[in-house]
Parts: sequence; C-alpha cells; structure tokens
Amino acid sequence: MFLQALFLLSSAAIPTFALPAGTTNQNVSMGHIGHTINIPDPSSQACNTKQPSQELKNAHQFLRDNKLLQPRMTQQILVNVYSHFVTTYDQASLYPPVTRNTLMANQIAALNSAYEPANIAFTLKSTSYTVRDDWATDAKSTNMKNSLRQGKYADLNIYFQSNLSSAPYKYSAASTILGYCTLPTNMTYPNWHGGLTEFPSYDYATDGCNVLAASMPGSPVAVPGYDQGKTAVHEVGHWFGLLHTFQDNTCNPSDAGDFMNDTPQESISTSGCPTWKNSCPNLPGNDPINNYMDYSTDECYTQFTPDQQARMVSMYNMYRKNE
Repeated sequence: MFLQALFLLSSAAIPTFALPAGTTNQNVSMGHIGHTINIPDPSSQACNTKQPSQELKNAHQFLRDNKLLQPRMTQQILVNVYSHFVTTYDQASLYPPVTRNTLMANQIAALNSAYEPANIAFTLKSTSYTVRDDWATDAKSTNMKNSLRQGKYADLNIYFQSNLSSAPYKYSAASTILGYCTLPTNMTYPNWHGGLTEFPSYDYATDGCNVLAASMPGSPVAVPGYDQGKTAVHEVGHWFGLLHTFQDNTCNPSDAGDFMNDTPQESISTSGCPTWKNSCPNLPGNDPINNYMDYSTDECYTQFTPDQQARMVSMYNMYRKNE
C-alpha cells in the first residue's frame, strides 16, 4: 500500500561532522549503515502494533455492550508527552535543535487537531535527542526505552526514529515501517491477601509509540503520502486502546472486528486514498477509508467516530488514568 521510494541521503563514507548541539547520548555505532531511508512497499506491514490481548478484547466487548458506561466527554483529558528523537550517526546533521523543535511543534499540533473532537489534548513536557544506530533502527527497542522513558503509565512516550525497521533491521523497503505502539494493559495483579498490587515501573517501561521520523510534518526527509503527522495520530490511537478498523480482516457478521458500532465491517485495509471502497459488499456501509485507524494515506485521514472517541476516553480512564 505504500509508494516504493528510496531516499539517498549520502553515498559517501561516514561523515566527520560534529554531533548536533543538544545530543544527550553519543554512544554511537561508527560502522557504515547504508545511508538510506526506504519507504515500506505494499507487501510490508504499515503498522507493527501487536494483536490485542484477550483482556483488551474483553474490555472492548464490555464497553460496547454497556451503553450506560459511555463517558461524558465534558472534562478534557490532558496527556503529558515525552518525545525522543533517535537518529543514526549519518543522519544526525538532518536534525539540529531548531529542526527538532519545529518538527515537534508541528507533530503536537497534528495530534491536538485530530483528538480535539474527543476532548483529548497533548502537552509536550520534554524532548530528548540520541545518536545511536541500533536504537534508531529499533534493533534494541527495549534497551532504548528502558534508558529513555519518562513519566508514568498515563504519560505518552513517543520515539521518533530516523530508520525505524522491523527485524532483521536492514535498510530495505520490506523492513522499514511507519510505526507501532503498545496497547494498554492492566498494570495491577492480585496479591496474596486478595487485593491488587501495582506492577513495578520497570515492567511497563517499554510502553509508548515508535514512529518513523520521516512521517512528521515538515520532516527534512518526507514520506510521500505520509508526511502530515498522521502516522503518529494512528499509532497514538492504539496507545489509547483502539484497534484497526479492519481488525480480523473478515466480512463475517458475527466477528467483533474493532468492537465499534459505527465503523462498517472492513476485511481489507485501505491503500492510498480512494474515492470509496467496500470490502464487505453484503454488509451495511462502505469501508471507513477516512478513519484514522485504517491504513489510508494522510490526505484521506479525517476522523475518529463518536464511538471511537468515547472508547478512547473510557480506555484511558480504565487503564492509564492515575497510573
């Protein structure tokens, strides 16, 4: 579903420029890494978010079936954001402080615009910057997050990586991905005297979102069709607990799909931005191609449905609030 493109950043050896001001971690790999950002091809997975747990599915089912539990969305949810730029050594010169500040301002604006109908707002608390090849490719994501993550479970940590890739973390269109995010989970466990005990913070240090830096609005290396910051909007939807609109990829009317009553059943994710699409012609409604939780291009993304808006608030209150 993605344009196949290759952005050649440099064909020379590793440059000898000084690292940009503001670098917080200079534990870099000095080897030749390819100097390219590859845009995912149609056969690759756009979003590497894992499948929902049964616990999360049960929560969706419970909230869908109990209309009286729909939240009153009169009180704003304000999410603290801790952002982390992570680049490879050969791309560090693309992200000086002024560029990082502009990109983050643009990205926070895109998030606030998309989530305003749900009365959810984001405020940037801090931005770190790291130059390290294995972290920028996501080869050592757990190590990276254990080192960089800040705040509580209610706070959003989002990692903008210059060469975000899936295993084996090679520079190819098949391995480069746009992003992924952790779905919420119960952060307590039953203790021996019948109460609940909080998991220690290191057990959920990996919580957060990983996004290809090239998808940010105004990025010095833009992804055609995915350059308005809506990849982060999509991924943060997962952080709130939303599933893909094409969840389970089926037209079976008995399948719960994304557990939303106002997103038509969709068996195939959307590619590009078609005028319309109907992957389940025997069921009501056309595919929700404009929904942030589909796989459309950024120009196509315009909405979360009312059910999705309410569900994000419910999920945040259930899993993340006060955690």
